[in-house]
Amino acid sequence: MRRFHYVTSSRDYTVLKALYLLHSTINFFIQTIWLNKVVFYTAVIAGCVIAFSPAEAGLQPQLNDKFLHTTGFLIMAFLSHLAHPYLKKRYLIIGLMVLGLVIEVVQAYLPYRDFSLWDWCADIFGVVLYFQIFAIPLNHFFFNVMKHKYVPD
Repeated sequence: MRRFHYVTSSRDYTVLKALYLLHSTINFFIQTIWLNKVVFYTAVIAGCVIAFSPAEAGLQPQLNDKFLHTTGFLIMAFLSHLAHPYLKKRYLIIGLMVLGLVIEVVQAYLPYRDFSLWDWCADIFGVVLYFQIFAIPLNHFFFNVMKHKYVPD
């Protein structure tokens, strides 16, 4: 018994402290749902401004277009999940898919942008990637508690 006590008392807890700090920070962001909604809808507006601006304006980075679509909608999916943690995930997925389609349809009518079905597929891939890979651990560790009846959605 003494041997076990010696091993645990000399153990370095910096990794555990870092994990606790990460966990408490994410819990703080989850508990401040109104702030998450502000951040999410601001990101939606900023994404639309970037998507509707001409390429010559310099707002788009010079990276692979499909990578940008996938990454952007993966981040949008994460932000929507934080903004609406208790909403069914299929509604978030459908909403982000519709947002991607609306962006592509508006771009079809802009003289300096083009409609691309492959861009929309990259948007869908980013959303599905988040909800199939990253959202499962987030749900397990942070949203497992029962919804309080006074928590808005």
